[in-house]
Amino acid sequence: MAVPFVGFLAGCSEPDQTNARNAATNTTASIQMPPAIVASHTYRCVGGDVLYIDFLADETSINVKRGPTGPSLRLTAPAQGLAYVGDGMNLTLNGKDIKLDEPKKPSRTCKRA
Repeated sequence: MAVPFVGFLAGCSEPDQTNARNAATNTTASIQMPPAIVASHTYRCVGGDVLYIDFLADETSINVKRGPTGPSLRLTAPAQGLAYVGDGMNLTLNGKDIKLDEPKKPSRTCKRA
């Protein structure tokens, strides 16, 4: 009757050391995902520029693009309702309009399309 238990004992072994190392590595590397996009709007500015703005879920960050597929610039506000700033750009929301200030350029108003 000892023969049937041999199969059960063969399944018992030491845990694989590779899995233990991977688990330790995974717990030490904390990756924070960016906030989700909650709204995207297109704005047409005085002078003909078009801005594509993604509003993020943290309510203090936006991504601004000058083209529909171009690189984006992350602007942040110190608190909800204040101006977004970053890389020399200052963007203030006022209802469906924005005021855009950039270095070496006149202040511009942009309307949501």
